[in-house]
Parts: sequence; C-alpha cells; structure tokens
Amino acid sequence: MQETIKNGIPIHVDLVSNRDEVYSGICLKSNDNIFIFICFNDETKEFDGFAIIRKFEIEKYREWDEEELSEIKNNNYAEFIGKLPLEKMNNMFECLSELENEELIAVFTEADDDSYFVGQIKNLTENEAELKLINEDAEWIENKKINIAEITYIGFRTSIEKELLNKNVLQQRV
Repeated sequence: MQETIKNGIPIHVDLVSNRDEVYSGICLKSNDNIFIFICFNDETKEFDGFAIIRKFEIEKYREWDEEELSEIKNNNYAEFIGKLPLEKMNNMFECLSELENEELIAVFTEADDDSYFVGQIKNLTENEAELKLINEDAEWIENKKINIAEITYIGFRTSIEKELLNKNVLQQRV
C-alpha cells in the first residue's frame, strides 16, 4: 500500500461484505486505524473531495487498470495534494479535530449503512462529536451527538457538501 500511496495510483476499495460498498480514489494515508483518500466521482469522472474510512471496514483494495485510468476526464487530483495535515490525522478523533473548522462534513455510522448525517462540528470530545445538522434542503436543523467509536466514514469537501453550502448561502440571501 505504501508504494501505491507514494505513486498516487488510483484504487478501488472494497468494504467488508456486510457493507457492500466500493469506493474509488487515491490513498493519501493508511495506518492501523484509518484510511484517508481523495474521492473519485464516477459521474463527473474527476476527483472530488476527501474521505476517511475506519481501517477495519476495508476488506481489500486493487489498483486501477489501464482502461479505468483512461476514464478519468479531468485529472485534477493535484488540487487535493498537500491540503490536509496528514501527520496529525492518525485516528478518527484526530481527524475530527482537524475537521472542526470545516463548513460541512458527512458522517456514516455503524448503525445505518443507508443514511448519513451532514453537518458542522459544534462540539468535540475524545468520545463524541456533536454536529449541527443540515437537511437536503440546506436548512439547519437539530444537533446530533455521535459516538466517535461508531463512525465508519467521513466525507468532506466533496460536491455534495459544496452543493448544500451553496443552497444554504442562496437561502440566506433571500
């Protein structure tokens, strides 16, 4: 994996069988706790934001083949290099600490594979993250406390979060 990271080779990441998900992108960091990567958006065929996955959620990965590499329409991955303090991001709590100033993050938990929470970190302890949630209409709703040990995936700076932020800004101008 370290060679794949060093060479910036795109990969597919298969999650454990009960998750039945495959994520694609370029891995920036992998250790015993977490896996941080630049996401690849299959619809736009370009790189789109970041994700952090708990390492135990990953069953296997494989490097892209030549045909898959040729599908990249906009090889914009360089825009994401050097944007995160990877040396300070060694577990979920440390990652969340580094994301405290993010405008929005998306969080999946062990309890529910099909839905996720999108919001802003309002309070953080070693065991719990409190998010101010935003709904699909870009309206701020209630706060939600999430046990950090239950977080399996964090996404941020993707087109999903950016779209919600833009909607929210437009609503506030009306």
